[in-house]
Formats: sequence, C-alpha cells, structure tokens
Amino acid sequence: MKTKSLILLIAIIFTGSFNAFCVRIDPVAKKFFQKGMENYKKTNYPEALNDFTSAISVYPQYEDAYLQRAFSHEKLGNSFQAIADYDQVIKLNAKNKEALYNRGHLNSKIGLDDEAIKDYTMLIGLDPKSYKSHYERGLIYNIMGLYPEALKDFERCSQLKPGAEIDYITGVIESKLGNEQKAIIFFSNAIKFEKNNKDLYFHRADSKIKLGKYNEALEDLQIASNLDTGKTDAYIYHRMGLAQHYLRNYNGALINFNKAIELNSIVNDFYYNRANTCMNLKMYEQAASDFSMVIELDPQGLDPYINRAVAYTSLGKFADAEADYTRYIEMNPYNFYIYQKRADVRVSMKNVDGALSDLNALIELKPENATAYFNRGMLEIKMDKKDDACKDFKKSGELGNTEVAEVVKKNCQ
Repeated sequence: MKTKSLILLIAIIFTGSFNAFCVRIDPVAKKFFQKGMENYKKTNYPEALNDFTSAISVYPQYEDAYLQRAFSHEKLGNSFQAIADYDQVIKLNAKNKEALYNRGHLNSKIGLDDEAIKDYTMLIGLDPKSYKSHYERGLIYNIMGLYPEALKDFERCSQLKPGAEIDYITGVIESKLGNEQKAIIFFSNAIKFEKNNKDLYFHRADSKIKLGKYNEALEDLQIASNLDTGKTDAYIYHRMGLAQHYLRNYNGALINFNKAIELNSIVNDFYYNRANTCMNLKMYEQAASDFSMVIELDPQGLDPYINRAVAYTSLGKFADAEADYTRYIEMNPYNFYIYQKRADVRVSMKNVDGALSDLNALIELKPENATAYFNRGMLEIKMDKKDDACKDFKKSGELGNTEVAEVVKKNCQ
C-alpha cells in the first residue's frame, strides 16, 4: 500500500513539474500563427508574414512564429530581416538547429562568411554528425582559401556519407594541398559511385601526372576521352599532351596540344606547353609563335619572354632575342641569370660593349659568382683589356673556379 502511495506521489510531482515547464501560448497568438501557416502553405507569403507578426505582437516569446516569419522573409528575398528573426529564435532557444543552419546559409549568402562559420560550428557542436553543417562550412573554407580546414570538413562528410560528389571535392582539396596520393584515393572512391563521369578520371589523371605516373595518367585520360562523346573537352587533350611530353613522346604530345588549341584557342597554358614541345622538336618558328600568343594573352608573364628569346636565338634572330631579354629585365631587373643570356646574344651581335655592361650588372648583383668573373675576363681578352681580364680570372679562381688555371697560363703570364 505504501509503495502504491509513493508511486502516486511521484507521478503527481512529475506531472506538476511537467506542466510548470510547458509553455502556454496565448490562444489569440496561436490563432494568428495557424492562419499564417495556412497562408504560407498557399504561398501567400506577404499575408503569412503579417499573420506571424501579429502572433509575435500578442506573444513576444513565440519561437515558432519567429521561425516561420523568417521563412516568409526568405521567400520574399528579405535576407537581413530573416537573419534578424533567426537571431530571435536562437535567443529563445540556442539549440534550434534549423535556425542556426538557415542563419548560416544567409550569412554566407550576404558575404558574412565568418559569421556563417560560427553558425555551422555551433551546429556541429550540437550535432557532430551533421553532414550538411560540415559540408557548408567546408565550402566556405574552400572559397576563403583555408584548404586544411576545408579538408577536415570534407573528410568528415566522406566518413558520414560517402558519395561521388563529396569524394570528388575532397580529392580536389587534397590535390590543392599537394597530397596527390590521397587525392587519387578519393577520386578512385568517387569513380566507384559514378563510373561514367569523365571529370573524375580527368582529375585522377591530373594527380597522377603530378606524381610522375604518366602512363597511368594516359589510361585515365583515354577513358575520359571515350566518355567525352562529343569530343569537346580541350583540357583532356591538353593533359594527354602533357603526359606524352613528360614521356618524351613529343610528336604525340604535339598532336594532342594541337587538338586542345583547336577546341579552345584562348587558354594560355595550351600554347605555352605546345611551345615547349616544339622546342624539343626543334620547331623554333612555331615555338616562337606560340610564346608570342602566350605573351599576347598575358603580357605580364615573365617566363615566355625568356623562352621566346631562346627560340629566337636558335633561329639566329639575335635582335629579337635581345629585345625579349631587355623586356624581361625591365620587369625584373634582379635575375642575374638573364644578364648573362643577354650578354651572350650581344656577343653574337658583336655588341661587346653591351655585353660587358651586362656582365658588370651581373657581378654587381652576384659578386660571389665565379663564372661571371670568368666570362667577363674572356670578353675582356677579346676587347684587348688583358690586365682587367687577368684580375677577373684571378677573382674567379679565388671563388673556386678550378678551370681558370689554363686560361691564366695562356693569357696572364
């Protein structure tokens, strides 16, 4: 009997406590809320918004009314008003996951990425297995260039719900961080889900190229090409060209670079890599033409001027080569190597004074360069400046040039 009385007492206490914590919503407020829900379902968002506002005016602690009004604002494109309502929801209930997620989405939408990250981080704290929170936060980190942080989120997504999209994204981030072997694993996992997605084979091939696995890369690229039924993806042919170039199959590389340029004639890298292949094939005119196209597409790039100058030198077009080296030096006067290259061209043009000026500039930039003193000494011998030449030969020897002894013996005794 005592046991039954105790159970009854506990039940009464529990029920009383439960009722004490139950929120009693004003009937008038509830009526406005229900009307708002009806208008919302009918997509009559302005009226729904008015109804939810009326509900809130009657009962200012009405969490659901703020939430539904935020939804209505979103439907009407009122992002800032929606965020303000989500703020109210979260003040009333810091664990409202829907409000946190939606506020994060809107913060990101209006450019407040740091605030969005805070919202998604709070969500993850409430639910570490929230796929969409990790996913959205990872996207923001990726856009911000915070790749290690993005990688953690995407790797977590892959653990929670593996799939082609998430494994693909994770592979791309791994590749951006230089983790090509890991990237290949994720691209391979993605391929298991989508065997007919050419982009997955393409990106896996790209990682294999970076690892020097050129034959394996070509196998992937061939699959990608077969899946590209319209044969319109220029980048597939470009990567085929790269892999073949590194395998020293220059003729095969040239065919693929030609195809890539035929499909897309405004990509800088296509011309640059075809030019390098042409240099290996001693097709200097074509190489110079391609480097010219690279410069036209990006006049501020430095390397194309050097490479075109080398092509011009091979063609005996020394004035053109000199002009390219000069242009390079104007943009970057601190690369001592280029002064030597221009000096060589000027010697070929019989402009020894210009060549000497370049070697002087080189030594000023790199006074510890033994070869520079040696080369200047050799030029000074041609200019009948024997004393100056011998001083330079001596300096070159002091700096470690062991080849200078014979020249000194011949010219400085």
